[in-house]
Amino acid sequence: MSVRERFFKKMQQNNNRAPDSNTSAEAEIQAFCQRMDDLAQQINVWFEDSGIEVIIAKKYLHDLSTVGLSLNSGVCRYEINTIRLRNGNRSVSIIPEQLCRAGDRGCVTMNVDAPGTASGRQSFYLCMAPDSGWFIRGAYQVSHHNIMMTEDAFFSGYR
Repeated sequence: MSVRERFFKKMQQNNNRAPDSNTSAEAEIQAFCQRMDDLAQQINVWFEDSGIEVIIAKKYLHDLSTVGLSLNSGVCRYEINTIRLRNGNRSVSIIPEQLCRAGDRGCVTMNVDAPGTASGRQSFYLCMAPDSGWFIRGAYQVSHHNIMMTEDAFFSGYR
């Protein structure tokens, strides 16, 4: 086989692989969106009949972390749920930030605003656990501080 033939064969193999990576990026984005949907439903259940208002909204996320994953398909803007809890002047905002960051998938920030209390404002970081659910940690902690976000972890303020 000539050098020219090997070159074109290699190019064809790379072209055949590209759709798989795009499908993978799209699948990861869909999984992220689905996990946010599931989280919104779970939080609705947790706060049912509590008097705390649960506001689920959609936002378009312009996510540059996906560009390298889906360069050929151009997926970098997608619609995803946001979650806000409100009780008087206190609130919790759960906002998706991006798909990929430092090895984490499904990166979300959670800000707790409780004016007039000792805790004031707290920030947490959520990312998707490998199979299902979410990990949670303090906003400035490294990933080895992740714990599974259960109902108990959520209500205890991740202590």
